[in-house]
Amino acid sequence: MRTLVPPLREVQAAFAAGVLDPSLAGRIAGAIDGDGMAPDRRLAIYRNNTLTSLRGLLERTFRATRHLLGEERFAGIALAFIHSAPPDRPQLAAYGAGFSGFLEGWAEAGPLAHVGDVARLEWAREEAYYAADAPPLSATDLAEIPIERYAELRFRLHPTLRLIRSAGPVFALWQAANADSAEEDLTALRNGRPEQVLVLRPEMTVTARPISAADLLLLEGLRAGLPLAEAAVRAQAADAGFELQAALALHLAGGSFAGCG
Repeated sequence: MRTLVPPLREVQAAFAAGVLDPSLAGRIAGAIDGDGMAPDRRLAIYRNNTLTSLRGLLERTFRATRHLLGEERFAGIALAFIHSAPPDRPQLAAYGAGFSGFLEGWAEAGPLAHVGDVARLEWAREEAYYAADAPPLSATDLAEIPIERYAELRFRLHPTLRLIRSAGPVFALWQAANADSAEEDLTALRNGRPEQVLVLRPEMTVTARPISAADLLLLEGLRAGLPLAEAAVRAQAADAGFELQAALALHLAGGSFAGCG
């Protein structure tokens, strides 16, 4: 009797499932030519290589987060994430997008305040690195527009720009963790004031800097399509001392905008 061969797509799906979950290895065992090695043993080699590679990728992407959690705890959470959210596309640079959210819901991470925000900052840097290029709007470009039109201008944020809002000192923690600071220093930082961070790559280098809550509101308003005057009102409602001209000058110098109109 002729043996029916399952479609390639089914074989590939079963293989992927068996690589990540040993309990599912039986689905693919019959399609594996062990060549002197038991099929489940051969599949285990792929499993080990896959998990090791993906964990290493997360370790490199979330270096500061790993330092905050500790090597052993990070490894356990990373493996749990890999099992719950394996790659869904053949692009390793895209893997890790959901790690910060997964981390915030992980019970063991609870005592380490704001570690999820640090992971979000690290992922924002990854996104900025791979985002589309665009020439930044300069002060010279803006000077060509009549000043009486400034209030109605709608600024387009640079495609690499990312904004992080945190209830804690996310930027300070990220810096300290990247410097491999001692645990007692990190503990002292965790009770610091809330910080907001702007991540940007207008040219070849990804940068990150803390910004005020009012500045964050300005950029969020502009991102939502508000004209400059309305976005500025939102910012100044949060901080009456917010200096719009100084903020705009800094954004123009840093490349925060891709255009306006």
